[in-house]
Amino acid sequence: MDEYDLVIIGAGPTGLFATFLAGLRDIKSVTLEALDYTGGQIPELYPEKMVYDVQGIPKINATELRDKMYEQAKLFDGEIKLSSKVTDIIPDNDEYIIEVNGVKEYKCKAVLIATGIGDFTPRKIGCRGEDEFKGKGVDYTVKDITKFKDMVVAIVGGGDSALDYADELSGTAKKVYVLHHSEKFKAAEKTLDAVMNNKGISLMMNTSVTEIKGDSKIREISTINEKDKTTGSIKVDALVIAIGHVGKANVFKSVNIETSKNGRTILVNNEFQTNLKGIYAVGDGATAAGEPVHPIIAIDGANAYIAINFIKKYLTPNATMFGGHSSSLNIK
Repeated sequence: MDEYDLVIIGAGPTGLFATFLAGLRDIKSVTLEALDYTGGQIPELYPEKMVYDVQGIPKINATELRDKMYEQAKLFDGEIKLSSKVTDIIPDNDEYIIEVNGVKEYKCKAVLIATGIGDFTPRKIGCRGEDEFKGKGVDYTVKDITKFKDMVVAIVGGGDSALDYADELSGTAKKVYVLHHSEKFKAAEKTLDAVMNNKGISLMMNTSVTEIKGDSKIREISTINEKDKTTGSIKVDALVIAIGHVGKANVFKSVNIETSKNGRTILVNNEFQTNLKGIYAVGDGATAAGEPVHPIIAIDGANAYIAINFIKKYLTPNATMFGGHSSSLNIK
């Protein structure tokens, strides 16, 4: 059984940065990722989108950002193991045994959970025909913009993802509709401005999809106005449902980690420690009681920095809380 100071669970943006930080603080760690690739939600939900909210980088393609995060994580030769789903965390005196894919493989002094929202699935609209036409014109993400070339596309949603998709597809698709069940969008102001001023996008407020119709592929959607209850239909070639994902915090049978009331996030204190000694959590899947979650890469990265410093102090009580500026290092 391999022994480490720290096991990091999850190789999304937060886990990758935590891997780098662990190396920076000379913590022997291994990062375990259930998927067969790194990056978490980036390659799964928005591989072609541009990211603008990372400090010092005006804009960057999401996939390129993922690749650079991986490169950074490996600066200190941090171990990252893919296809390694953590199935249990087992207390062993003052340490923990980590079970991977049902096999006890690692022993460690501390654990950092950075699994985001854990196992997540797209939130459905629940209308007739949704399951029937999944993969036949109904999608929940836009991974390849060229797939929608010269199509009439309807997008359901009122948040950043839905409006970003609409703006991106407007240059490729023949026509883009955005259907939102409310009168107000939840997207960032700049995103909303771009969509409002884009003549290739038609906004349909207070509108929900009631049925998806077609033959071997989607051909039409039926709609209802939630305000006046009038009905209608739109001929479409594709429907993108972008109303979020349903997730839940990872639960491990041998430890009772406290979660929020809805079970979606792990509760932590201001040191990002859970209710259990030596187990920490950071990223989209961690929250302090009563505090909102801010699922932004830059914020989660900053929180990972704080968590790793507290973990270093936990592992080595006489260590300083601040490990020094990385600019003083000569990293090759």
